Amino acid sequence: MYIRIVNVKFASEIEADAMHAFAEHELINKLPGILSVENVRISKLHSIVINKFDSQESAEKSKEIIINKMKQNPNIKIEVYEGKRSFIKEKS
Repeated sequence: MYIRIVNVKFASEIEADAMHAFAEHELINKLPGILSVENVRISKLHSIVINKFDSQESAEKSKEIIINKMKQNPNIKIEVYEGKRSFIKEKS
C-alpha cells in the first residue's frame, strides 16, 4: 500500500468547501487504484488529506489528475508527502 498525505491551505472558504465536497463525493471515483480518501479539516481554510493507493504506480498516475492541477491554482498552497506504508497497528 502507498500513502499520500496532502497539506492544503486555501485562500477562500468557497474553494475550501468546493474541494472538500469534491474529495468526499468524487475523488474516490476519479483516481486509479485509490483505496480510500480521508479528509481532516484543521480550520475553515486548512485541510489534511490522506489518500491510500494500491501501489506507487497508481499514486503516480493520479498526480496528473489532481495534484498537478491543484498546484497550478494560485489560491491553493499545497505540500505533498508520500511513501510506502510499512506497517499498521490497531488497538483491539
